[in-house]
Amino acid sequence: MSQRIRSIRFKCIKCGGCCKLEVPIVLSDIELWVKLRKYSILTRVVKKEASLILRKYFSIKYYYTFERKPSGTCVFLENNKCTIYSVRPLTCRLFPFAYSEEDLELHPWALRNCRGIGKGGPFNRREVKILKLLAKKIFTELITLPFYSTFIEEIIVKAKEK
Repeated sequence: MSQRIRSIRFKCIKCGGCCKLEVPIVLSDIELWVKLRKYSILTRVVKKEASLILRKYFSIKYYYTFERKPSGTCVFLENNKCTIYSVRPLTCRLFPFAYSEEDLELHPWALRNCRGIGKGGPFNRREVKILKLLAKKIFTELITLPFYSTFIEEIIVKAKEK
């Protein structure tokens, strides 16, 4: 699969289309925002019932994501720009790929909708390695979500009190 990933060309064209997707937030995201004292980000995290895909592949009943604007986009998207880009969730960093237990795959939404696919240069070996490590981390943290969900909820409550 690494060779296939390396043949994919992608460059974000900053259209904001993928910001309509609800991305899972994992413990590493929460830890980063706490470490950087980005409590305003934590106050926008909500608990959602898991989709059929998340239930099937990760055996989770719910997950955490960001609030949505009435338009359906991420609350942190303004003028097609991510206002928290430097500290965006790991799932956003992985895009246009999706996490998988076996290997990386192009996200199903990206296959059909992402206008950045086919643009830019191919991924190099280092980038592929980083993407794979990121996917593995997200996968592991989603599987273990039931074990630390109470902790996340406590952090969110405390952030809203600040």
